[in-house]
This record gives sequence, structure tokens and C-alpha cells, in this order.
Amino acid sequence: MPRIGYGTWQGTDKLDDLVYEAIKIGYRHFDTASIYRNEELVGKGVNRAIQEGLVKREDLYITTKFFPEKDNIPKFLNQSLEKLQLDYIDLYLIHSPFSAYNKETDRFDQPPLHETWKVLEDLVRSGKCKSIGVSNFNVQLLVDLLSYAEIKPVCNQVEVHPYLIQEDLIGFYKKMGIEIVAYTPLGGNFPGDVEVNVKSLIEEPIIKELSEKYGKTPGQVILNWGLSRGYVIIPKTATVSRLRENFECGDFEMTEQELKKISSLNRNARACDPKNMAHVGYVPGFA
Repeated sequence: MPRIGYGTWQGTDKLDDLVYEAIKIGYRHFDTASIYRNEELVGKGVNRAIQEGLVKREDLYITTKFFPEKDNIPKFLNQSLEKLQLDYIDLYLIHSPFSAYNKETDRFDQPPLHETWKVLEDLVRSGKCKSIGVSNFNVQLLVDLLSYAEIKPVCNQVEVHPYLIQEDLIGFYKKMGIEIVAYTPLGGNFPGDVEVNVKSLIEEPIIKELSEKYGKTPGQVILNWGLSRGYVIIPKTATVSRLRENFECGDFEMTEQELKKISSLNRNARACDPKNMAHVGYVPGFA
């Protein structure tokens, strides 16, 4: 799995051009999801690059995700493959451990996790996806999953940035040999009920100080901190210039003390808390 990917959540209507330009810059890892409603654009950009001979399909690592609903997972994968114009997905993720809440039945409309995982394992065996993983899972859910999984999840995709360093969760997943993929690695727009001292990570004094010291942008400093912790990052952007900037974040090395200073910014603040997701209603934040 390439260590730097292009996250396409909230992408623009020109996302196909951005994906194409990202491949020219050197990106090989692209992250999308059915709920993003942009798989067609991602596929269009990817296939344009393949047709022009910039890359081969096997050079790319394409991730998409689904929300679990009973008996529909193979259908969801086929729909994603059709939209992406691909024969297989490199990584297929459970987007969330819960699906929509049904007020009429007072239940969450999803099968038990062990049933969902068995279907995913069958999809790997069919060749339609090369590997499978999870997103927004806590440690307890992973322990349950590993008690019966025949095919181990390759990753857990979760929110990680200097305001939410997730140290214990990341440490446990490393011990289990499972990758962490960090979404929102630059922070984001925090909900009004989240108390942070500044509106943006790039305004933090330590980030500005290190930016000046290393001749890098504040964003590159933040992303470099993430890479130094050993996980995969998938920053999102809507400009080619920022695509290039994000991709070039790994060519310098900060000191251990500097990395710790950035980690000390932790506030356990989430830009993406499930209690603010309209499609599920109130659910406490992931632990």
C-alpha cells in the first residue's frame, strides 16, 4: 500500500482531471467510497491515465468502501467496479461498523459483523477485490473480528492528525500487524461543540516554527509528522498545486523532540464524529 494516497472525499466536479494530474505527479494510491458519489470521476481519471500509457492497472492501488446491509455487499461491489470501470478493487473497506438506524424497528439495518466479513472473504477469493479492511473501528471491534476472520483485515482507516493522535489505537494495530490509514491527516473543520484553541492546525506556533526551519509549508510539516509515525496518509485537496505539495511532504526529517512537540497538540478533537453524521443519527464517538 503506497504510504501517500489521494483522499477524494468532498471532491470537486473536476475530480477526474485531478486524479489524472495526481497520477502524473506520482500518486498511485486513490481512496474513494460509494457514499462519496464520485467513483465515476475517479474511474474516469484512472482510466484516462491507463489508456494514455502513463501507468498500468497493476501500478495503482484503488480503495473504495461500503456501508454494510444484509445480502447486498456483492451488489455494492459490482456497482463500484462498474462506476470505476475496473475489473477488481485493491482494497474494499467496511466504511463504518454501523449502518443507518431504523426508527421503525429500533435497530441498525446491518447484518452481524461476522456475516459481513465472511461475504468479504468470499469476494477476495473470487478475485473481485485483492484485500479487505475496515474503517472507523475501535480496538474492541477488531478483537472480535480477529476471533473468527480467516482473512485478516489489512488496515483500519481512521481520523488521525495532531489534534487527535490516536496513540493507543495505533500502537495496538501495529502489534497486530494491521496498517492504520489516516484520513483528515491535516485536521479539518471542527464542529462547533469541539473546543480547540485555534481554527486550524496550520496556525499552531510549533507548526509555523518548523515550517520556517525546514523551508516547508505548514501542511507538509503536519503530513511529515504523520508519515514519521509509520502509517499511511490520504490527504484531500481540490488543486493541482496542493496535490504536488502534499506528495512532496516526505523528503525531510524532523527530530524526535520536534515530533513530540507536534504530538503534544493532542486535544482528542474530531473533525468527523459519527454523532454528527445525519445518516445514522446520534452515535457516540469512536474510541
